[in-house]
Amino acid sequence: MIHEPIADLERRLHCMGLAIAVSAMCLAAPAGAESGQRADRAPVLLAQATGAAKPAAQAAAGNPARARADLEALIKAASAEGEVTIYSAAPDSIPRRTGAAFTKKYGIKASFIRLSTAPLAQRYFAEAEAGTFAADIVITAGGSDPYTTDGIKKGWIDPISDANLPVVTSGEFPARFNDGLSPIVQVSPWMIAYNSDRVKGADIPKDWSDMLDPKWKGKILLADPRVGSVFTQFWLMLQEKYGDGFFTQLRALEPRRYPGGIPAIQGLAAGEGHVYPPVIAAVVTGVKEKGAPVDTVTPEFTTGVQFYLALTARGKAKHPNAARLLANYIMSPEGNQVFNDEPGIAGVYDTKRLPKQFVLPKPVTKAQIDNMAKLLGY
Repeated sequence: MIHEPIADLERRLHCMGLAIAVSAMCLAAPAGAESGQRADRAPVLLAQATGAAKPAAQAAAGNPARARADLEALIKAASAEGEVTIYSAAPDSIPRRTGAAFTKKYGIKASFIRLSTAPLAQRYFAEAEAGTFAADIVITAGGSDPYTTDGIKKGWIDPISDANLPVVTSGEFPARFNDGLSPIVQVSPWMIAYNSDRVKGADIPKDWSDMLDPKWKGKILLADPRVGSVFTQFWLMLQEKYGDGFFTQLRALEPRRYPGGIPAIQGLAAGEGHVYPPVIAAVVTGVKEKGAPVDTVTPEFTTGVQFYLALTARGKAKHPNAARLLANYIMSPEGNQVFNDEPGIAGVYDTKRLPKQFVLPKPVTKAQIDNMAKLLGY
């Protein structure tokens, strides 16, 4: 099979005793690789990589008593630092909500800068090359995060397996979402967004193929797939299912093209079009909370975006302990629920929220990204 449906995904995600090596850790480079970004890792990490280092933190996994003691010590050290800075590719609502809950729980100020993954990685790399590390913790979106392996080699990033996080040493965090480098903390399925003032009732699209209806001519909004590999992963899924003819028909509908997902959803909210495929829930939430007339449909057959967490190296970060406490919070059942507390997304403790025909995103090459941009008319 080309894709892996959610039924198979669920079976794989519960193979906790298997030691599955993470394959294709460094594939052909995605967009931005020529400027320092590294290639995509495998899309879903089911267990610790067999070749990963096994420090004392890993060896102690499943030790709740030690984890409690470690958490108390971490809280004390983090409280002394008093603040933490997040670089986040997740839409504003996620780091804002999570940071507020973290501050309320621990009394530590959390501030964030929001950028899409490609410019976020470029900014992080530029600051690292200059020896300045503004970000203590980084959250990126993609089929995988775009920089962790290179960052670890350069000493900029600490593998999560070396961070001694209590949620890991206790065995609480699902190992299937942790390769020892940067854990997955969210899976967000792709959706169809529509302007609820313009599209109602039977006209609301239910599936991706509904986008080809002639009634949408001049009313479809698209984001440039070159802004991040995640868009190309989605379009490749449709290419494999429907072929290049899908894109020929889509181009004939004269879609409005935008440089990225945020401008596209803003255009939808402003009535510049009627439908916008694809979009993730958190992007829609940001404009909907401001009163914009937008809503979404999640097709049963879809793929999604995974969000990864990485830690700036302890010797580089300004607030290393606060960063580790925040990472521990986001990876805990409590914090992961807060991080994913929006319709249409799934946390690592609740994969049943994914659509029935959800398929895993695949790593993509820069050539595939460029080709998809042409197929979409860019």
